[in-house]
Formats: sequence, C-alpha cells, structure tokens
Amino acid sequence: MAKIYFDAATAGNPGESACAVVIITDEQRIQYDANLGIMDNHSAEWAALVFALECALEHDITTALVYTDSKLIEDSLTKRQVKNEKFKYYFNTVLNLEPHFDLFFVRWIPRNQNKEANHHAKNALYKITKSKK
Repeated sequence: MAKIYFDAATAGNPGESACAVVIITDEQRIQYDANLGIMDNHSAEWAALVFALECALEHDITTALVYTDSKLIEDSLTKRQVKNEKFKYYFNTVLNLEPHFDLFFVRWIPRNQNKEANHHAKNALYKITKSKK
C-alpha cells in the first residue's frame, strides 16, 4: 500500500498558495508540487488532497494510506460530510475520485510527522512569491 503525504502552504489568509505531495511506494519516492493560486489555508489543504489523489492515480496507485496534518480534512472524510459551503466542491471531488481507488484511508498526523510534504509546499510557495516580486 502506498503512503501519500500532502500539505499546503499559504502566504496570507487568503493569499498565494502552493501544495506538495510525496508518494512512497515499495519501488519509489515521488514528489510533486503545484501552484494553487489565491486561497485561504483550509481551501488550499482541500485542493492539496485532490491534487494528491490525482497524482496517485497518474501512477496507477489504487490502494493508499493518505496522511494529512489537517484535522478538518480527516474529520470531514470520517464523518462523510462537510459543513462549510466553501469546501463542498473539494469534498465532492474527493468523493468522485474515490471509486478509482480499491482502498484509501485518510489519516491525521501531527505537523512534525509531515515535514517532507510541508518543506516542499513551503519551497513551492517561496518560488511563487519570489517570482511575483
């Protein structure tokens, strides 16, 4: 089962946002990052999850343990609902991606256990903000 770590970084709330994904399989370690545009920090985390699942599917990964340091995301997926209208698009996108997986779990981890994805997300954000100065 692949392990997928993701995180988002935002400069301001809302502000420029980026995300990173680290996919670890028995054979390889893959890293992606993306510019998310202007978002608030919670929306950026949701967008990062969608990006992570899309990256996994590009590598034909259909079973995964997905790690996040966003308690909001884990709680929403565990309860199978999201209350804030702003996040429903992302929540529904995740639900639409779910059938492409045989199995995936989303688990909360403390930020200090998500250091690699956090580092790459911050680096991606730095590149975006530096290029706009």
